[in-house]
Amino acid sequence: DVSVAMTGVEAAGGGLDGGAHSASISRGQVGVLHGKKTFLLQDELGQVREAHSIAPGLDYPGVGPEHAWLHESGRASYVAVTDAEAVEALQLLSRIEGVIPALESAHAVAHAVPAAAQLGKDGVVVVSLSGRGDKDMESVAEYLGVNLRG
Repeated sequence: DVSVAMTGVEAAGGGLDGGAHSASISRGQVGVLHGKKTFLLQDELGQVREAHSIAPGLDYPGVGPEHAWLHESGRASYVAVTDAEAVEALQLLSRIEGVIPALESAHAVAHAVPAAAQLGKDGVVVVSLSGRGDKDMESVAEYLGVNLRG
């Protein structure tokens, strides 16, 4: 249904401008990796650059061909969320709803909360929550400087 806006959320890591990130659509170029043509993080010589995200599932220098097509066709728009924003969203959803999202999904939540506020009370936002956030607690604690080991 083309009347439904689709937004993908990439990992901006430490920031898109100079920070390590995994935002291959927002900051990448077309290239080939693992036999597929897609958007990749590359250096000036076309070599694949190292990616970074606090979310293990987003720590990759490219995107699948479906996302590349959705972006190129204009069917979906893409935004980038930093590690800090994702952790804040994880904490927010955990506190308000009692649901600990995986760090990958927390990136989507970080974008969805302000997007929903702009739509108003009659707007509808659907966020896919995949995975369990309990697997990410050590990473989140380390990021926040919390010692879980005592």
